[in-house]
Amino acid sequence: MGLSLCGLGRSQGVILVLGFLVTLSMHLLLFSYSPLLRDIAFEMRLSDAEAGLVFSFCILPLMVFRIPWGMLFDRRGLRTTMEIALILIGLFGLLRGFAANYGMLLASQFLLGAGLSAVIPCLPKLVSSWFPRQRAGLATGVCMAGFPFGEVLGLSLTPYLAVAMSGWRQVFQAYGIWALILMVLWWKFASENPEKRPTQAVGSSGSLRRDFTLLLGMKEVWLLTGLYFCAAGCFDTTLLWLPDILESAGAGPFTATTVASMLPVGFFVATTVVGTSSDRIGLRRPFVLVLGLVSGAAIYLTGAMLSPATYATAFLAGFCTVGVLTLTLTIPIELPKLSSFLSSALGLISSVGNAGSFFLPTVVGQIRDLTGTFLVSILILAVIGECMFLLGLMLPETGRKRSKKC
Repeated sequence: MGLSLCGLGRSQGVILVLGFLVTLSMHLLLFSYSPLLRDIAFEMRLSDAEAGLVFSFCILPLMVFRIPWGMLFDRRGLRTTMEIALILIGLFGLLRGFAANYGMLLASQFLLGAGLSAVIPCLPKLVSSWFPRQRAGLATGVCMAGFPFGEVLGLSLTPYLAVAMSGWRQVFQAYGIWALILMVLWWKFASENPEKRPTQAVGSSGSLRRDFTLLLGMKEVWLLTGLYFCAAGCFDTTLLWLPDILESAGAGPFTATTVASMLPVGFFVATTVVGTSSDRIGLRRPFVLVLGLVSGAAIYLTGAMLSPATYATAFLAGFCTVGVLTLTLTIPIELPKLSSFLSSALGLISSVGNAGSFFLPTVVGQIRDLTGTFLVSILILAVIGECMFLLGLMLPETGRKRSKKC
């Protein structure tokens, strides 16, 4: 009924549900590591830097494989390519629960990430194929809403499952089995849209090498890459380390986990509010500017000052960073010169942009090892958050109000 009220048909609703479940599963598998970090580090005798590297090893393939996945989506289609990715996610999500040592855990995290790297390039292909441009923000937001649900489940459900199932290995195995079930659901219910086949846009050469060269020369692609680096890097790193940051400031484990859960709550609200609001107003750039300006202060206050207000600042940190990320995934859909290699563009943007999520968690752990405090890292994350405002100043407007003037 909710989808009907939004003016979406039944087939579009099914596609949105599948997209939502895919993004939920990605962050469920990714961030379930956070509450298990200490147990895994204790069993395998890991330092903080080594424990951070386990997370980063799942992010590394997101940088390496998103460009090939994007090209595969553009050339081979949505359904088949995503089925392959879900098989990898389920298989290696399951196998990491059997890791006998640190090296095997790193390897299974890397191969899991290879499957997860298909998710972001999938989203623009899904949205552009099934939804009109004036619904792009809404559809992108609904799909992205699965990310915070996966984070909330990963952070809140995982500790209870670890107790009930007698260890972190069984939790990883259970989540891997769920991903394999999702693959079956995708195979049964997903379909290509026969009415909206991709067409070759002006500027597309039909050659993978030349199209990729064209992408590298586009200013908008690099501005969006910078926004992705800042938004995803700040959010992922803050979410991973915030429980430890708060506990080191004197918070109890329950309080630390509850405050950290406000980040994905902000994530969820941003995906439902920012995309829809920018659709309604018909502008994207002002949202990027305001959200970028607020994000740095919110990150700093969340990590540096433990008080009742920390719940609100954690919410704002999640809302602002993910609000920018939602628009970063929506804007390429509105750039006509990217229409024939949209997934390839998002593969490039998210691949290079994920350098933030790869390096920053390990940097935070390393700085903590060297200084014994998180304050320096918190300040660095706040400055990176503010960079989103600067990048937004250079970003062209792509909303429908701008297109009507052109």
